[in-house]
Amino acid sequence: MLKLMKYEFRKQAFSKLVILSLVGLLELVFFFGVITSKEKFIASSMSLLAVFTFGALFFLAFESIITYSNDLKQKCSYMLFLTPNTSYSIVGAKVLSAGIQIVLAGLAFFAVFAIDGAVLIAKYNALAEVKDMIMEALDQFFKLKIEFSDVASVTAAVIAQWISTITLAFFSITLSTTFLANKKFKGIVSFALFIGLNILYSYIVDLTLGDVTNFTDRLTLYFSLQTLYMIIFTIITYVGTAWMLDKKVSV
Repeated sequence: MLKLMKYEFRKQAFSKLVILSLVGLLELVFFFGVITSKEKFIASSMSLLAVFTFGALFFLAFESIITYSNDLKQKCSYMLFLTPNTSYSIVGAKVLSAGIQIVLAGLAFFAVFAIDGAVLIAKYNALAEVKDMIMEALDQFFKLKIEFSDVASVTAAVIAQWISTITLAFFSITLSTTFLANKKFKGIVSFALFIGLNILYSYIVDLTLGDVTNFTDRLTLYFSLQTLYMIIFTIITYVGTAWMLDKKVSV
């Protein structure tokens, strides 16, 4: 599976270089603004970086889905399924590589924002005072105490949500190109299935867990349970995808 993951990373390496280059450009603008004390450059670079971060993370997940779709449709990519690897290994490698890329990208962007924030606080002491005022206001008026366990559980839930969305997309695409290959409106049917299963998942979570406000003092428990649900959902769609490939594609 490691070789398959390495193959996936290589296929998507160019987009990572583009993202890295754009982040580097924004950082040059940011540090130019810091050095020259030009707040417009600082504000513009930070705003663009925030928007770019969301777009880049979304693109990474979307790129994994498009790559998988091309592997099933293009003859040159289809050869992957003729290698001596099981469908579970192939799909697993794609899911793991997509998840690793999202996690690493998230950590990289977090590090960039942390460094930029530290630079700004070091240069402008007033920012440190503003940060303390905000945290104190949250603690006094809203009684919100941010715990590490809460942050960790929310982060895990977000990552699990991304991965479950990717595996669901794999499932829908595989259904469209295997059992629905000769059917009319196969694309519409698979997309409707993608939306429908997302709605069903949300309904199950809401029905069993209820609203997050019911876990005001137990946020870690709520997001941990939500992560567990998404892991189960991911396993189901992963197994379903591999099973369809076994039935309809020679691997």
